Amino acid sequence: MSDFRFKQFTLRQDRCALKVGTDAVVLGAWADVDGARILDIGTGTGVLALMAAQRNPAARVDAVEIDDASAGQAAENAAASPWSHRVRVHRMDVRRMHADEAFDRILCNPPFYAGEMGSPDARTGVAKHGGGLRFTELLDVVDRLLAERGRFACIIPLNREAELTAIAADHGLHPVRRCVLQYLEGRPPKRVLVELDRARGSLLEEHLLVEHGPGRFSDAYRTLLAPFLLKF
Repeated sequence: MSDFRFKQFTLRQDRCALKVGTDAVVLGAWADVDGARILDIGTGTGVLALMAAQRNPAARVDAVEIDDASAGQAAENAAASPWSHRVRVHRMDVRRMHADEAFDRILCNPPFYAGEMGSPDARTGVAKHGGGLRFTELLDVVDRLLAERGRFACIIPLNREAELTAIAADHGLHPVRRCVLQYLEGRPPKRVLVELDRARGSLLEEHLLVEHGPGRFSDAYRTLLAPFLLKF
């Protein structure tokens, strides 16, 4: 599929290493996007950046992508969106990024397979299998670019949550919100959305079910994605 149509914008994705998926749209709708400056790390198609721009009409959004073709297409998607004046796409390695102002919110749908399931396609390997950005490096970047009162949100495999939060704790970042994502009722959940803050606080626990059965979406999922997906 070359295009993914949302209610307020369209993503071309034929040149992107990874296409739009459930993980990204759930994170884009779930994450806290308050604040004047938002950063999307590894933007791919630009989906998180544009969802953030839709949800926060006052924010300036920067999106970083290391893959040339994906960065080019994300920039085109941003330019064609209603928020072209507020979304900037940078083709670069985020580990080399320097910002004049810290970011209030940072979002990332990271490569999370730690390299153990290497893809035969090099571009997909970088995007999906951690070949280019490990959790340790990701949290180094977040710590450096996040504002003192900022928040970082990501979606990762449930079985790697302890690893991520341990690394985050070394950077003074603490979980304040988590949501276990269950794709199908009766099946074990595989993903968790995590929001980290520099300030310690009580942890808000959430659970989101996508489908009761094939094509039978939960009310909570419908409500969360209703501002974005055409089928809702």
